[in-house]
Amino acid sequence: MRSWIAGRCRPALVLLLASQATIAADVDTLAGRTERLLQTLQAGDLRLDGAPDELTLPAVNLRIRHCDSYPYHEDQPPQDGARQLLADLRAGMQTGLQCLGGNGPMGRLHPYHEYQAHRLLTLLESPQDKTFKCVEDAMFATAVATDPQGTSIEDPLYQQLRQVDYPAVIFDTYRLGGILSRRHDDQTYRTFFHLAEDQIVEHRSGQPLRPASLHRYRDRAGLVFHELTHWLGHRHSALYPDVATLYETCCFGGSDYISDPDTNAAHQQTACNILKDDALWSQSYRPYTQMRLWHHKGYDRFKLRLRADFDS
Repeated sequence: MRSWIAGRCRPALVLLLASQATIAADVDTLAGRTERLLQTLQAGDLRLDGAPDELTLPAVNLRIRHCDSYPYHEDQPPQDGARQLLADLRAGMQTGLQCLGGNGPMGRLHPYHEYQAHRLLTLLESPQDKTFKCVEDAMFATAVATDPQGTSIEDPLYQQLRQVDYPAVIFDTYRLGGILSRRHDDQTYRTFFHLAEDQIVEHRSGQPLRPASLHRYRDRAGLVFHELTHWLGHRHSALYPDVATLYETCCFGGSDYISDPDTNAAHQQTACNILKDDALWSQSYRPYTQMRLWHHKGYDRFKLRLRADFDS
């Protein structure tokens, strides 16, 4: 009887062990790791610890500071801004990681980019503290991320970046919302923004103006993913592949600064084609050779063409 039971149980045991091995393998794949991360990025898990304007997500050691007015510097219930920022992070990671893994609308990219996705996941899964901070009319950039190599004192955003530790992202709710800065002098308001005297007074003393000519950033998920790419050490450059811009353009449907869908589709296709180029990305560990290819293939002009099509 005992041998009969053992004989009957052995196949079931083999199936159970095989199933557990499959589950373990799935967790280690990009799709499995992404799904596990998305489950941890739930707004309901945000905690109010310490300062009233700081919330934390312990599962990924993320602190969200001073973001009550995120994204567009508008009145809203306290903590809603942090929840919205976390939702944008979740959406950005879902779309971006799926794209880098070759499961986006443009199909398979070079394997180098799936490796970058795993690197980003490893950083987010690590116990290292991470910070999202919001400021109001403190810089002329929409958002800026810290670099693993640190920030030069000559960087125009040094004053902001020196206040946070790597890895961090700073968002300016004025710039996100398309709000005119109060940091200009009156002459700039008159000659460049064509404001009348009463408008200048209103802008300085009342609610800041939001001219129709200034851009309100819409694809915030793409922006967040773009900034997190900088955590991996990728910088904007004309000499080397501008990975952050390529990822945002390819994976998130073009540029937020271009409203024409056909123009965006063309730029998206170009960006994805660059990300698929085996000759370029197979040289990713030989910077000088990759730089020469980046220039020889004309890819260094991609960002110039993209910006030339920005809405006026």
